[in-house]
Amino acid sequence: MDTVVLALGYKPEPLLSRSVAGSASDGSGLIAADPETGRTNRQGIWAGGDVVTGANTVVRAMVAGKHAAKDIDRYLRS
Repeated sequence: MDTVVLALGYKPEPLLSRSVAGSASDGSGLIAADPETGRTNRQGIWAGGDVVTGANTVVRAMVAGKHAAKDIDRYLRS
């Protein structure tokens, strides 16, 4: 299954982190992910933007998306 979640707002929807069963969370609904790759503790799942950092700038979310895209490409090629 391929899924992209778009979010608009000031804080992550708690349902999102609960729906990704087994993903590491800090208790406030944020998902833990490697800042350089966007990888979560679940194989094949990446996260970035406000769901990882909390409310932040669009530019930082775009950078996180770019990092994740590069790592997803590496993952799919290996």
